[in-house]
Amino acid sequence: MRIRGLETELGQSKADLQFLRSQINPHFLFNVLNTLYGTALHEHANRTAGGIQQLGDMMRFMLHENNLDRIAMNKEIEYVKNYIALQQLRTETSPNITIETDIDEDFPDGNIAPMLLIPFVENAFKHGISLREPSWIKINLHHEGNSLRFEVRNSIHVRQGADPEKGRSGVGMKNVLYRLKLIYPDQHEFFMHQDEKEFFVQLALQL
Repeated sequence: MRIRGLETELGQSKADLQFLRSQINPHFLFNVLNTLYGTALHEHANRTAGGIQQLGDMMRFMLHENNLDRIAMNKEIEYVKNYIALQQLRTETSPNITIETDIDEDFPDGNIAPMLLIPFVENAFKHGISLREPSWIKINLHHEGNSLRFEVRNSIHVRQGADPEKGRSGVGMKNVLYRLKLIYPDQHEFFMHQDEKEFFVQLALQL
């Protein structure tokens, strides 16, 4: 009877979890974002409206593009740009933070494995930004024929002992390096360098 009772409780917990998942679905979230976007425009909060739109575009990318083997290069670049723009909303009021980007606009119509570039950008913002010290991030993305060259530089800040991120390895970076070896075994070159002030990564990739 005790086992039967536990099975009943477990079944109820699973049903409750499934119910919650069915309530919070992508269509619901997009409808909420659209409502917030319209409200922000109505209140003339253009920066907020722009951020909401960028977030919605990123969510749509995650839902529809992230599970594909290859996506159009311009979609990957758009996701990177939206991520940078959202981060700039957070940091633009800090005069000691410099974010520079140089991204080609006329990439060829090639395909790329999704979410291959963004981990390098996320890593730069995660470890390269301090609200107390001068910080910088420089992102360059260029193409030459059917190949791309991607470079990210960021300042380095020593994390304090109480910082929960101290000592954590970059799982996203390890994942993308593994994917490069798996998907582009003879089509990429990767270089990484770190000193006391700066972290630098460079990726050359044949599309």
